[in-house]
Amino acid sequence: MAKRVPPSFGKIESGDLRALLVRSPRRTVSLQINPDLSLVMKAPSETPEPFLRDFLERRRPWVERHLTRMARIKAAAPVWESGGRVPFLGGELVLRVERGPRARARLSGADALVTARDPGDADEVRAAVERLFAREAAARLPAMLEACLAWAARRRGAPRECPRPELRVLTMRSRWGSCDAKTGVITLNARLLRFRPEVVECVIMHELAHFKYRKHGPRFYALLVELCPEYERLQGELAEVYLE
Repeated sequence: MAKRVPPSFGKIESGDLRALLVRSPRRTVSLQINPDLSLVMKAPSETPEPFLRDFLERRRPWVERHLTRMARIKAAAPVWESGGRVPFLGGELVLRVERGPRARARLSGADALVTARDPGDADEVRAAVERLFAREAAARLPAMLEACLAWAARRRGAPRECPRPELRVLTMRSRWGSCDAKTGVITLNARLLRFRPEVVECVIMHELAHFKYRKHGPRFYALLVELCPEYERLQGELAEVYLE
């Protein structure tokens, strides 16, 4: 059994672009942007630096475009303090934070009333609001799923053979939803409540389509267009929210 060679770390620069360079026994060069807007380049161990600098420079338009977009999204992220605002089903909740014996949040009109042991602790405030979203999602998403099922039943090509799905609601960092067609379970992200109802319904339709087609292919997307004609525009909104 061949001994595994550990990666080596350095940096690579081209003008004002700087990236962490990770060399390892791989075959291709890749470039990624981290949530903190830093760059990471992964490259085969023996790739010459001039080639890597040229690769970074050639990717400059892609890097600048995505850095601008990610910076804009991050700037619009909620500020977890009193007076901060959090998107909620097409509107906004204003956070009203006070000191209290435990971290908890509840709705009051257009406000989220939050108590925290330390009102200045952003993590404590955020955790309380996330739990509020989880409770609200568990209460609201079943009715939205029912509405989507009723709509889907009237559409051409709808997955009529799928069972009535079991709905699970979780707070997830990397997925808006998932479908396990074998067990008949749809899982939705509680953070979907940061979007307009139309966007939430688009995600539900996406998962319902997986009961008929497991993989994302032409037939899957043809069905999704039938179920949700505006899915491309609505899915684009999902990429415009920063999830910490």
